[in-house]
Amino acid sequence: MTRSILKRAREELLVCEGAMGSELAARGVSFRNSGEANLSHPEVVAAVHQDYLAAGAKVFQTNTFAANQIMLDRAGLGEQAAAIQTAAARIVRETVGPDPLVALNLGPTGHLLEPLGDLPREAAVACYSRQLETMLAHGVDFVLAETFEALDEVETLVEAVRAVGCRLPLAVTVAFSSAEGRTMMGHDGAAVARKLADLGVDVIGANCGHVDGLRTALQQMAEVTDLPLMAQPNAGQPELIAGRTIYRQSPEDFGRFGQELAEMSVRILGGCCGTTPAHIRQLARVARADS
Repeated sequence: MTRSILKRAREELLVCEGAMGSELAARGVSFRNSGEANLSHPEVVAAVHQDYLAAGAKVFQTNTFAANQIMLDRAGLGEQAAAIQTAAARIVRETVGPDPLVALNLGPTGHLLEPLGDLPREAAVACYSRQLETMLAHGVDFVLAETFEALDEVETLVEAVRAVGCRLPLAVTVAFSSAEGRTMMGHDGAAVARKLADLGVDVIGANCGHVDGLRTALQQMAEVTDLPLMAQPNAGQPELIAGRTIYRQSPEDFGRFGQELAEMSVRILGGCCGTTPAHIRQLARVARADS
């Protein structure tokens, strides 16, 4: 089976796994950083991957969205960064086997870059370079950077990918936090698509954020680019109830939304916050109908 996500996305509607952090919490795992579970509860991380595999997912992600050096330092786990990152790659590949595609998952640092924020550009590049160097040798098929809103931070990530000599496809999905389809920096889908294309990104799209904003942004992206589109929406809009964040969208409604996105030329579909194996099972049905 071909290892290229670019070729696979042209041939079929690819289904990704869903949320990891909310699933770990639902299964009773507590953590300072979701990546911590790779060491403290590897069997639960593996079980989440396994359940998504059984649901029909064909694309998986290392449990390292929040496991860059800066985020781990903040949680008091910085000294375990390499162990956490390496364990994530090992767990997912051992769980899903050789055929599914596995993404090296990268998330934001949680800081704004100077001059708007306190993070020097060089520190961001170094953070992502270190994570890439640790993880690229462990059986991943592409790099996925997700939930970014600040495009200058995406630039540092792309710089790191080039600096370490990574030749794998790079996918970047942006969070559009407004219902109108704009990031917190005010960029709409068309502007994001043009910027990511200029940076040489191979797959672009949207994840997390506002559900309506995600839809709008992807529509705008489809109008200005021929790059493969990727979408990983939340299971509806979050609600804060008794101190807990709740996502109420049913798997069936999520599947209908996935069908809508597929009809907008999205070729890689998965789930973000609040999604479960039941939600991904509905996307797998959409993919089977598409084939």
